[in-house]
Amino acid sequence: MKTINARISVLSSVVAVFFIVIIGRLFWLQVMNNDLFEARADRQQSITGTLKGKRGDIVVHEKQRIYPVATTKDDWLFTINPKLVDNVEDLYQKFTSVGLVLDKEEFLLKAGKINDPYEVMQHHVPNSIKKKIEELAIKSVAFELEPGRFYPAGDFASQTIGFVGADGTGQYGLERFYNKELSGEDGSFSGDASAGTRLLLFGKNLIDQNSDGASVHLTIDAGVESFLVSSLKDTLEKYDARSAGGIIINPKTGKILAFASIPSYDPNIYSKEKDPAVFQNPLVESLFEMGSVIKPLTIAAALDAGSIQPADTYVDTGKRTIDGRTIENYDGVARGRVAIQEILSQSLNMGAVYVMEQLGKDKMRQYFNNYGFAEKTNIDLPNEATGNLKNLESSRLIEYATASFGQGISMTPLALARALSSLGNGGFLVTPYIVEEVKYANGLTQEKKVSEPKRILKEETSKTITRMLVQVVDTKLANGHGKIPGYSVAAKTGTAQIASSDRRGYSGEFIHTFFGYGPAYDPQFLVVLYLEKPQGIRYASESLTEPFRAIMKHLFSYFEVLPDRPQELSDKQP
Repeated sequence: MKTINARISVLSSVVAVFFIVIIGRLFWLQVMNNDLFEARADRQQSITGTLKGKRGDIVVHEKQRIYPVATTKDDWLFTINPKLVDNVEDLYQKFTSVGLVLDKEEFLLKAGKINDPYEVMQHHVPNSIKKKIEELAIKSVAFELEPGRFYPAGDFASQTIGFVGADGTGQYGLERFYNKELSGEDGSFSGDASAGTRLLLFGKNLIDQNSDGASVHLTIDAGVESFLVSSLKDTLEKYDARSAGGIIINPKTGKILAFASIPSYDPNIYSKEKDPAVFQNPLVESLFEMGSVIKPLTIAAALDAGSIQPADTYVDTGKRTIDGRTIENYDGVARGRVAIQEILSQSLNMGAVYVMEQLGKDKMRQYFNNYGFAEKTNIDLPNEATGNLKNLESSRLIEYATASFGQGISMTPLALARALSSLGNGGFLVTPYIVEEVKYANGLTQEKKVSEPKRILKEETSKTITRMLVQVVDTKLANGHGKIPGYSVAAKTGTAQIASSDRRGYSGEFIHTFFGYGPAYDPQFLVVLYLEKPQGIRYASESLTEPFRAIMKHLFSYFEVLPDRPQELSDKQP
């Protein structure tokens, strides 16, 4: 009996201890760690996320109308709640049957997380696919609005605009340069997932408000840009060239009306491009030796310094050896005694060298620096290159001689356009700009602030060199057929050898350049064109004269510019 009582006593003690442990455990869980486990439960039932601000548009105009060339369209973020998935394989088959492209291994991994209430399956699902998925009536599916970048005009100005990458940030062009302004500010939300992910669409609790991005308005005119691109494409195809580019700028203000290079790309499908070099903008990122379009700048510098006079003459020997290197006119022919005007009219290298010698090395270096070749224009585009004038730091004469006719020094097409504008605008170095204004979502507008033009040539120098360049067009360009009836136009061509990429010296290939402005004595437009490695054609006067004339005629007509030589039109009347 005593043994039985002892056993009962021991068992009672064990049971008592057991209950004490259970009660203690419950007290520890429910009282001492209540906050911890409530938070853990909340995390299992709630979701936090980001509310993206709508990215702002990039806008061009066509005269008075405006058009977005980069905008935002409504795509969808496709999500599922793995807790509500019954058959992962079956779900995968259903989704792919309606057009979704999913990595099977990744899908099975995500959809198989049975304790996870929220998994992102695909970004930027188009509305057409969303509707097909919704027709399947799958309870685990939810969609959230996810704006996607869209470029309505395809490859229009693509190297200027750039694109938005998969991570949502701007890549290249204006998308990159103005990424902060375009992006706006993100917000955040929390949502209850206890009843399935569909509650995310309707049960968001705002934590931080998002704000939309600004819109960036460009100076580019769509009508002008389109005409320029069409002309460049036709010329590139005609001469089987490697690339082509063009700039149309107001030489008085620096306002850019067109800014194009080809080949280009469609930013809507940028990921399909095999060569990322096509994303770069050669108008601001590439340096070229421009050839004889530099001669007017050499002559203008000498005129401005008083080193030569328009009526001067010199003896043209056709070729010369300087510092052991022989340079010559394009045809090697000596002209004898000729006027300074013929340096431009016949594009004589020996004449440019003569002018350089009258100017002197120090002054030539000073003027070419004043033209802005050794500095950036500070246009609102990324990766702008700085010109190379290192040859003008040499003690040898040969470097100055070749630079006088555009070889051995290099610059971007935009820097060239800025320098050449000084010839027609009264002698000022202007600041090129491509953004007119930035309009913010709160209604504020920030207009582009442009630096005051800097005088680098006397006004009389500008007038004199303009008269000389008009004479080139009136008498020599295309054998006298380069004129535009009713309008005075100043212009000059250039044909330059391209430096070898694998050795010193020059290759047997060329770059053709052309610039002109008009109406010459009150210019509203300056056009710069280039054609890299054209085939079957030797000189820029043969390849680029007609494209230039067509572009300039279009500009006069498009903007209804009155003729400054109306007598030429009346002379043609019957």
